Amino acid sequence: MNTKHSKKGHLEAAASHHEQAARYHRAASRYFEAGQDYAHAAHQAMMAHGHALHAIDQAHDAGAHSANTPPITPASTGSGAISENAAKHHAMAAELHEQAAQHMRHAVKLFDQDRSAVAHDAQLALSLAVRALSHGNEAARLFVKLAPVEDS
Repeated sequence: MNTKHSKKGHLEAAASHHEQAARYHRAASRYFEAGQDYAHAAHQAMMAHGHALHAIDQAHDAGAHSANTPPITPASTGSGAISENAAKHHAMAAELHEQAAQHMRHAVKLFDQDRSAVAHDAQLALSLAVRALSHGNEAARLFVKLAPVEDS
């Protein structure tokens, strides 16, 4: 198997996972904005989170990221209703995943011409993905506040 092709395939897979994560975050955001069906919103959020993690794994498998991954900074909760804030965090995560996907697609396009540009785009995508994960984590934390407490 050609190593060059394999790395390019990992970059393409990472872009695809970012796009899927963005779609799931958008869906979760819509459910939270409507203030209903929190269980389905949580499922959408979990799917988004899984795709985000796969995207990061694929990018690492391509060897495109340095070990200097920026730290995850917790997003602020802001003010207003919890559901509204969760929707905002999912919307922001979706936007960040879309940007990460664009950088990965650009890296794929440049793969055979400019490896340093590929590494740069992939590093930007990782940074955006980490920020998106932070927003997804904050939305999950807010969801826990919305979820009814069940007695064991």
